[in-house]
Amino acid sequence: MSYDYDLFVIGGGSGGIASARRAAEYGAKVGVAESDRLGGTCVNRGCVPKKLMVYASRFPELFDDAPGYGWSAVQSTLDWKKMITDVNNEVRRLNGIYQRMLDNSKVEVFPTRAKFLDSHTLEVGDRKVTAEKILVAVGGQPVKPNIPGIDHAMTSDDVFHLEEQPKHLVILGGGYIGSEFACIMQGLGTQVTQIIRSPMILRGFDEDLRQEIQQAMVK
Repeated sequence: MSYDYDLFVIGGGSGGIASARRAAEYGAKVGVAESDRLGGTCVNRGCVPKKLMVYASRFPELFDDAPGYGWSAVQSTLDWKKMITDVNNEVRRLNGIYQRMLDNSKVEVFPTRAKFLDSHTLEVGDRKVTAEKILVAVGGQPVKPNIPGIDHAMTSDDVFHLEEQPKHLVILGGGYIGSEFACIMQGLGTQVTQIIRSPMILRGFDEDLRQEIQQAMVK
């Protein structure tokens, strides 16, 4: 049977893009469907933008330490809008690199969702395409629990698009994402309250690390 593609990948994150490019390098005809930005969690809402905010959050402590090393006192304020704009500009730059990588590999990118019609047929936007092999690499997304007041809450994805810096932020959860954002936002000057169900953050991590990090955060 003849198919439109040898391989079709649903999801343009790190796994989907790597698989698509590798298959194309071996001569396969490959398509990728991604309804969001290319690059997945790490590029768009994880490693890259969050670590840039980590770096930004460390400067106040360095400013405070500077006089102890002979520097004059530093008075500085954060321009939140500029920081967020610069972070998202870097993300967009990386999105473009991923697009060029796929273009150079002759991988066709569909900026839309894909839906299975049968084991070899997909509805991709307003088109139907067939593929011998279909790889599902959709990743995950945060889910808001159905509780009263949830319409006033946001997910960790939304932090990168806040137009104004919150004066006070409440973080529900003590996992590594919540704990990292608690440290970032406090370093940037936001008052942070973190609410957890258990006595200590980072459930499942090494006990000594959990205790040391929590004590340091409280301090």
